[in-house]
Amino acid sequence: MSMRNWMLPRFPDNYRRERDSDEREYYAGLRREWDFRVNESNALHDDLVRIGAPLVDRVSLTLSRQNMHQYDRAVTKIKKENNLMILRRSRYHMLQLAEELAAATNRQLTPTERNNVLNYEDYLSE
Repeated sequence: MSMRNWMLPRFPDNYRRERDSDEREYYAGLRREWDFRVNESNALHDDLVRIGAPLVDRVSLTLSRQNMHQYDRAVTKIKKENNLMILRRSRYHMLQLAEELAAATNRQLTPTERNNVLNYEDYLSE
């Protein structure tokens, strides 16, 4: 089993330390992070559309968020999805760079070279 890179930026508010001491503040922090991650998800989705990369299923947007436990689950899910989108975007930018380098030397990427870029283990998104 290969290790996946976690490229998602940290949420600036360290509300998670309140989980055991102040449940209300923890819940409020979850809601703030949800809003932050939804905006991040929308921007990443737009980036993938713009570059023509395959889209990530954004299941988190359909999850119920009626209580703290559901919010916690939804935030965990959206963070995973956003990380996948960042990895996918990075992989497609690496492919674009490889194609530009090949073109600069008056050649095209071979199917094997293209696959090597798209399947580079440190940047697999799924």
